[in-house]
Amino acid sequence: MLTQRLICAALSLSVLTPLVAGAAGAFTPVAVDTQPQRSTEPEPDANYVFGLLDRDGDGRIDGIEARASGPLVKYFGDIDTDRDGKISRAEWAAYFEHQTPRA
Repeated sequence: MLTQRLICAALSLSVLTPLVAGAAGAFTPVAVDTQPQRSTEPEPDANYVFGLLDRDGDGRIDGIEARASGPLVKYFGDIDTDRDGKISRAEWAAYFEHQTPRA
């Protein structure tokens, strides 16, 4: 009886192993291109983004408008150089003038 179980187990493995290996081959990951993909669309310029963030159109981005953009909150103090609690278009332009563009 033990011999029959061993033979069945061996046959099962001999039949199932190639099937499982073949199925696993179907899920083998393909090589991924590690080079960043360049966008076909140009990045928006700083003035355009300023206009989007200046929701009330007063020519300044205040704290409420900045909170609508999560990343801007982090850099608000760096951009608001006169510390009046608002980012003027001149402060915005000066900040981005010193940033290196993305390649």
